[in-house]
Amino acid sequence: MFIDKSADVWEYDGSYYGFLTIVYQAFKQQRFPEIILTPETSIESLFLSKWIETDEILAGKIAARLIKRLRTENMQFIIDGFYCSLEEKEACLLEAIEIGLKTNDLLINHLGHPAILALQKSIKALYSEVHLFTGFVRFEYVGNFLYSTIAPKHFSLPYLCPHFAQRYSGETIVIYDETHRLLALIEKGKISFIEDADPPAIDPQETEKNIQENWRVFLQAVTISERKNERVQLSHLPKRFRSNMVDFDE
Repeated sequence: MFIDKSADVWEYDGSYYGFLTIVYQAFKQQRFPEIILTPETSIESLFLSKWIETDEILAGKIAARLIKRLRTENMQFIIDGFYCSLEEKEACLLEAIEIGLKTNDLLINHLGHPAILALQKSIKALYSEVHLFTGFVRFEYVGNFLYSTIAPKHFSLPYLCPHFAQRYSGETIVIYDETHRLLALIEKGKISFIEDADPPAIDPQETEKNIQENWRVFLQAVTISERKNERVQLSHLPKRFRSNMVDFDE
């Protein structure tokens, strides 16, 4: 028997540990709230909400309990689902956790359930975005480190960093996610993050500016204007990725 939804509206800080605190409260009370808000989504909401304070110690215990009770693939499904850009993802994740606790079957085998289907589609979009960024990220040298800015739809940066940590294992790399205000630092393969960060003040050196200008000149030189096909180009490189690519700087 599945837990019923109540008419409650809960709000939390939007963090993963905050969500795990929601999980604890929902299962303890044996009722799922109808709506779960974050500070970002509550701005547009007309509902009065109950604030659920994040309890990191309790959340850590819930994480350990879920890891123990859910099969590895299903736990990863929940984590990936949390980092997707999906409306009402928290409600979907509560239902996914409930299903996962009741069966040892893979959650992706339950695509007939609307919550699982929505999460699966969003997770697929997350990994697709990460794959695209591995080719679309443009670095510039700032002093002795590589720097780039990205604007992903999903919380892609933590999934993206291992690729560059392995590819440039001897470099120091800084990547700023302007969508989620997340700063990643990769030093010789080791990855760390700074949350709620402002974009660093970057002043490219003259050598980097010359490299970028030479790259633009090269692109213009090899472009055959008569054979330019904007529709095909968009299918390979959507416009939303271009704002932080030197290739498209005027």
